[in-house]
Amino acid sequence: MKKTVLFAAAVLAAALTGCGGRKMEAEPSVVLKLANNLPDDSATTQAVEWFGREVEKRTDGRVTVEIFNDSALGDGLSSLEQLQYGGTDIVKADLASMGYFVEDFNVLAMPYIYDSGEHFWKVHNGTVGQSLLRSSQMKEQGMYGLAYYDGGTRCFYNSKGEIHSPKDLKGMMIRVQQSELMTSMVKALGAKPVISDYSNVYRVLQTKEAEGAENSIVNYLSQSFYEVAPYFAEDNHTRSADILVMSEESRKNISEEDLAVIDQTALESSEYQRKLWDEAEENAKKELKKKNVVITELTREEIEEFRTACEQIWYSYQDGKYIDLIDRIVAAGK
Repeated sequence: MKKTVLFAAAVLAAALTGCGGRKMEAEPSVVLKLANNLPDDSATTQAVEWFGREVEKRTDGRVTVEIFNDSALGDGLSSLEQLQYGGTDIVKADLASMGYFVEDFNVLAMPYIYDSGEHFWKVHNGTVGQSLLRSSQMKEQGMYGLAYYDGGTRCFYNSKGEIHSPKDLKGMMIRVQQSELMTSMVKALGAKPVISDYSNVYRVLQTKEAEGAENSIVNYLSQSFYEVAPYFAEDNHTRSADILVMSEESRKNISEEDLAVIDQTALESSEYQRKLWDEAEENAKKELKKKNVVITELTREEIEEFRTACEQIWYSYQDGKYIDLIDRIVAAGK
């Protein structure tokens, strides 16, 4: 009797290690930490969270993405530093932060270099943008670019009056972030740059330490800057991308099959994010008009005047180091 029981147990064990038995073995799983510096209600955050859900679903749970919003793991720069040594696996980064690691990204934010949103995406989703995402410089930094998101267009807003030309900015004190490009742009337009942290923008405008600033229309509404600077000019001086970046080291722990899923899902999340961002911009404009904000839509001739004033920055930046890259960006809009 004892031998019969032992034989039956052996047969069962053998069966469990066969084809049917594989179903009972736990699949190896990978948990990826994703650092996002934007708040929960951001259009970009919604796209990042969609990306996380879809990756888990499409890999049947072999890869899960744990998302930390609102700079819970640090700001964009520190999150990218963590990514290099394994503290984070994926980062939703902004262009300015990426420029600290791969300087070529700074060129994508040249003032007035894009004729339109279509031109912007031709560059970023074309050979120029894609070659930067997967460049040797990125690999040297331990980074792998997944996709571009729409970071919005930055425009001037102020407390004095409507802006139609650089003459209207002459002598005006404009708050800008710590950036060579932004300070050069403001000076080229005849204004005076005032450098301060983003967290201080409202106070700086309220106390008249600066008379104007610049940002996307979405942030202008969400941060209530219209209360202290009710004139908004749609000059679209910079069109900025956010970038979803993954650690090269983290990719070594994931199968080729699941890496392909991550890459494809990131691209689809970019399309989703662009749709959400367009809606957010449209809704922001409607809300601001209800609040009696003066929104100035500039003509192509007026925009050209701003562009002409700033074009010299493109070719003098870093002593002309990026002339070839800039020419390729301009050519993409022809």
